Amino acid sequence: MTGDQIAGPGLIEVEYWLDIKFLNMPVCCRCGAPFEAMHDVGDAYELVECAACIARKPAFDRARAVFIYDDLTSRIILRFKNGADRNGLKLMSQWCVDVAGDLVRDADFVMAVPLHASRLRSRGYNQSLWLAAAIARRRDLKLAHHILKRRRNTPSQAGRSAVGRQKNVEGAFHIAERHRKKLAGKRVLLVDDVYTTGATVEACCRALKRSGATSVDVITLSRVVSPTDPTI
Repeated sequence: MTGDQIAGPGLIEVEYWLDIKFLNMPVCCRCGAPFEAMHDVGDAYELVECAACIARKPAFDRARAVFIYDDLTSRIILRFKNGADRNGLKLMSQWCVDVAGDLVRDADFVMAVPLHASRLRSRGYNQSLWLAAAIARRRDLKLAHHILKRRRNTPSQAGRSAVGRQKNVEGAFHIAERHRKKLAGKRVLLVDDVYTTGATVEACCRALKRSGATSVDVITLSRVVSPTDPTI
């Protein structure tokens, strides 16, 4: 990923491009968190899980993110999420395919983390669905935007602990009985904009797997990276 790939004035200022912390290998094979050092592991890092995933196995099978969420990259996310700026959507979808090509290749369906119906009406769009659709178009995959529903209009996750985030979205996502045959034995690729503690995507994954999905992988544009005790 280079500065030559900048597309559109709304994505990021050129002078800050080299400061973006892309999440290239090596990363945890499960959640995609970066490893600062992989001493005595060599090429085997592709099979290594981080301490947090060993302590508590996530509900998803694999997760990958394009870059670390920080003060700089939050500009990209906020323009996309709150500003409805789609200038960089083509580039962002390519980033996702580049960083998680195996997840994309393995998918039968592409889905986005859904908004509650009332939230969708007031906002007018779901930026994660925009990204999911762009990824699906790149690889001619089926976009299944109507299967996974958010049945509770959950309060914002901002400011909550990891446990608080889990409780906030517990039982929030649902799949109608009529859709379950479509999911049986299928591999789902779930798309969102930011991975913080993973609580939201895990709640989605549990609902999908209860409804028959064989596996659920996750792609996000960014992820928060910090030393985290999964029990906190």
